[in-house]
Amino acid sequence: MNYELIIEIIAVATGLLSVWYSKKINVLVFPIGIISVLLYVFIFIKNGLFANAVINFIYFAISVFGWWNWKRQKSNDESLKSDDELKVTTLNKKESVIVSTILLMSLLAISIFAPKSLSIRFDYFTSVLGLIAMWLTSIKKVENWIFYLAADIILIPLCIYNELYLTSLQYVAYTILAIMGYINWNKEAKKNV
Repeated sequence: MNYELIIEIIAVATGLLSVWYSKKINVLVFPIGIISVLLYVFIFIKNGLFANAVINFIYFAISVFGWWNWKRQKSNDESLKSDDELKVTTLNKKESVIVSTILLMSLLAISIFAPKSLSIRFDYFTSVLGLIAMWLTSIKKVENWIFYLAADIILIPLCIYNELYLTSLQYVAYTILAIMGYINWNKEAKKNV
């Protein structure tokens, strides 16, 4: 077995485990996810998917923030009670407008500035979706799963096209976990209303 395949297997395993912990609303999503995203930085650079490499490095930074944010205690945050950790909630109207604006502006920028290659455009678009999803995860917003689901569905054929077959199977599993995660987080958010 070559070292690239071993790295991909470890990245897939830690990535799946991280999403499993996220579905369970368990803070271990972040330290295990950090292993996966750093390995994917290498994998995506090696395969010319530079936007996804950059986004995985940004995921690393957001994971560090998310790890801290999920465990912090602060009484002046609306979603926190004085002795409670951050709760799962849904986006309010203002947050929804901000997220929608970021998504639309990103799509516009991709359509204007990205190379005409469909593979590269999808790479950029899934990177935007992933970045939004990761940020929403770090602040415990249910809608993170919608963005992950959209990115996963696009990444399955993109990875097959780039001969990352094991990673494409990972995104199939992520798709299933995203649906399960959305259901679980939505139930949890309703408890926190």
